[in-house]
Amino acid sequence: MLKTSIASRLSRYINTKSGLRAVLIGLSGDLLIAVIKFMAAVLTGSSAMLSGGVHSLIDACTEIILFYGIMASRRTATPQHQLGYGREIYFWNLIVAILIFALGSGITVYGGLKQIIDPKPIEEEWINYIVLVISITVEAFALWAATRQLKLKSGGNWVTALRRRRDNTTLTIIEGDIAALVGLVISACGLIACQITGDYRYDGLASITISIILAIVAFRLASNSKNLLIGLPVDREVADSIIADIQKNEKVLRVNGMVSVHLAPDQLLVALSIWFADGLSKQEVERTIEEIDDAIRSSYPIRALFIEPQTPKRFLTLNETLSTTIPPRKQAPLAAGASQPSQLPST
Repeated sequence: MLKTSIASRLSRYINTKSGLRAVLIGLSGDLLIAVIKFMAAVLTGSSAMLSGGVHSLIDACTEIILFYGIMASRRTATPQHQLGYGREIYFWNLIVAILIFALGSGITVYGGLKQIIDPKPIEEEWINYIVLVISITVEAFALWAATRQLKLKSGGNWVTALRRRRDNTTLTIIEGDIAALVGLVISACGLIACQITGDYRYDGLASITISIILAIVAFRLASNSKNLLIGLPVDREVADSIIADIQKNEKVLRVNGMVSVHLAPDQLLVALSIWFADGLSKQEVERTIEEIDDAIRSSYPIRALFIEPQTPKRFLTLNETLSTTIPPRKQAPLAAGASQPSQLPST
């Protein structure tokens, strides 16, 4: 059986349920925080607190969109969409990034500029501090829960898990929580500066700083979504694991190269060029391909798998820039006039 311990471990990274849990946890926390912040903004007149409430409300709205995106991406394939709807989640990730920038950053900078141009005193400042403590506690818990879920699934570092899964949805939640925590600290600094100096423009400056953070997060998420919509291959370690598993088959001389793309965090399209041992009959090659197909599908979340028997010479003729970086398990003599395949990174 080709499935290895590393394949079993890597497969745990790729689980849509972890993204769904992260969305639901983030949604619950942001709705609670938004209500508290808006109440505090009404009672105290704090621009930074109003900006924080807008930020939390927009986060909640984006999480509802992400929830819809996850459910939509799970639809089964149709004749019109033969590879399924997995990439729809990446589209909604892009929409969320645009909303964060246009609404979150835009409204927040407007409130900050208004407070700087026409400073208004903050009343009942102690309310803001209570709200900040509650908000930091809730956001910290939401961040801990999201990262803990990834650690439990992966058994390792959550940053590495996100990279391997190409999961922009969970990344959106986590980066949003981090931005919210940083924003809360900035709001607290603005309130303290207002109390010490008596200059309430610091409250507006805090809002503008928060808007800059939101803009940075939005551009990062939009860039990731763009790359995933265009198409990103599986992580290097996952690709190496797939190739190494295949080359354990005694009838495989070499995996010439592999082309892959994430259709969703838990859906992969993989195409392989394989050099089989000489002397195999047509039936033996077919059985070997079936063995490889069954083993790889059982170890990895494969949506579509294509295997093409090829010699290294033929493969290099058609794909000059693609080749496996893993050395062959055993080296067969090259055909007359054939050149040794170069060791270039697979895609």
